[in-house]
Amino acid sequence: MDSLNVQFNVAVLTVPHFVTPEDFPRWLQHETHALQDLAADNSLIIVRLFLDKRIKDALTRKTLDVLLQETTNKYPHIFRMEMVVIEDELENDEIEWIQSDAEHELAELLQTVEKFQEQKIARGKLH
Repeated sequence: MDSLNVQFNVAVLTVPHFVTPEDFPRWLQHETHALQDLAADNSLIIVRLFLDKRIKDALTRKTLDVLLQETTNKYPHIFRMEMVVIEDELENDEIEWIQSDAEHELAELLQTVEKFQEQKIARGKLH
């Protein structure tokens, strides 16, 4: 069986408290540009953006949607952006736990995909 030739990664971004709603688009651009630059040729990144409620409340939903869509359009290694609104800035141990949990979730998903491929190949050999 040919395994997937793509490496998926999850990146957790938390908006620092000093970033204002006006600064947020520039901050997001800077962070996602850095992720793109660090990505390997065969990698895709799922970004989990933990956005402070104060920023979400200051921007319209359409503005946020456009920013996220523009990011995935501009950077080919960024596969998807998921936004989670939070009340307070996350602590480092919370960020580490979220990163670990996301990587575990991704590993389970990739196992499911591989099992599906194996089943598909096995069915093909029976016919």
